[in-house]
Amino acid sequence: MKRPIIIYDNLCKSCTSYAKYVDKILRGKITMIGHYTKEGEKIKSEIFPDNYKGLEMSWFVTENHAYGGRKGLEHILRYMLKKTKGDGFEKNQFDFSKCNTGCSSVKGVLFRSGSILTRSKVIPIKKTNHIK
Repeated sequence: MKRPIIIYDNLCKSCTSYAKYVDKILRGKITMIGHYTKEGEKIKSEIFPDNYKGLEMSWFVTENHAYGGRKGLEHILRYMLKKTKGDGFEKNQFDFSKCNTGCSSVKGVLFRSGSILTRSKVIPIKKTNHIK
């Protein structure tokens, strides 16, 4: 399997913290890309159906499917349990200075945490040239 991608809300402090924590646990064996980055916009346009942005949740993207919300979390946990080699991967970067939403409050963190557990979506990939 090629290296999967997590697409997360890079303008949200709690979402960026979540992505950084997952990256740390996986020891960099995954590509982290922000929803609002140029690379994120490009990948989403390649994998999601036309006119769908996928902004309502984070995504775990493999060669064949994009798993959002609860399904994405499930696949992250499965990936954590797999034995994968982590050599030669580019280090993920996280920029907290771009986080400008009000989601770092207690209410915001609870809302975001609840959202990942209550929402779930699986989308078949329309193109497979996005996986590194």
